[in-house]
Amino acid sequence: MADVLDQAQLFLTELSTDEKSRLYNDLLAIKDVYLCNKDTSFYTFRKIWRAARRSTECRKRTFHYQTENNQELTIHQIHEQRLFKNHYRIQILFNQQEFDYHFIEQLLQQLYAQHFSYSSQISYA
Repeated sequence: MADVLDQAQLFLTELSTDEKSRLYNDLLAIKDVYLCNKDTSFYTFRKIWRAARRSTECRKRTFHYQTENNQELTIHQIHEQRLFKNHYRIQILFNQQEFDYHFIEQLLQQLYAQHFSYSSQISYA
């Protein structure tokens, strides 16, 4: 796991300042959605004809970041429906390897530390 976090740190250093800012904002949005939906599932009986089909998966949002060295971060927010039950999940792929939400928390901590460090405040002054 430490190796993956080192790769994530290298990934962040290869991003431009604008991409880091966009990634930070996207991760904050993902965090809000995740915290609202992490333990939530609901049942719907509105569209019984659609529920009679097999389970469906609908990607609501996809975030994609890639560096010049072909390191790739892809995050999918997915709405799944199985019979009458609906729930949301997040799929995180870093260099084609799947991770859990803890990986996003680590990226957020690293971006927060970089963005709000004392040296970066001096450069903006």
